[in-house]
Amino acid sequence: MTEKQKNFFAAVLMLCLLFTGSAGLGYLLTEIETGNYNLSEKQIAAVDVKPIEPEQPRTFRWREQYALCALYELDCKAKPMDVDQSVEQQIKQFTLHELAEVYPLPEWNVQAEQNNITITHNLDGLCSVHHHMYHLGSSENDQYVAVYYGPSAVGSAAGAFLVTDVPLNRLNAEQMNALYAGEYEYHSQDDLIAMLDNFSEL
Repeated sequence: MTEKQKNFFAAVLMLCLLFTGSAGLGYLLTEIETGNYNLSEKQIAAVDVKPIEPEQPRTFRWREQYALCALYELDCKAKPMDVDQSVEQQIKQFTLHELAEVYPLPEWNVQAEQNNITITHNLDGLCSVHHHMYHLGSSENDQYVAVYYGPSAVGSAAGAFLVTDVPLNRLNAEQMNALYAGEYEYHSQDDLIAMLDNFSEL
């Protein structure tokens, strides 16, 4: 081998060593910068994998309320309702649309806030407290004083308890204004009867 050939091979070998050294140094610097230096192979493989957040479990809140109390925003709150856990197991994977089909309006109401689901059972009429209230109003034909269930806020929605034989035109202006303003409310039949006795004497 001539001297010229020896020099050529020596130059090629130097270039190869220089390239390999540069690549190794670059890799080492990159590993140090990204914090992977001295990590195990398993740890290095997991560095670029974003940790998966566990899915938040769905929680259910069951309530029952009386439709007219809720509609007229009376001062009573929905009560907790006991539901078997097996029911929740059956519906925990349901979409909101599927839940709304299983628990349809107006008997039910389904509301969601993130993974918190509130299912409300709407019962007819008034709660036991407001159902035992009474108020005075006018009959359907606006001719007589009538007694309706519930506070005056619900008007005739809860139904009539009694239509009296007291004509509206027998009331004076002050009584008429009080009647239409819903001021004649009673929490017991005794108070109601006492007031009706006063009206019957007009």
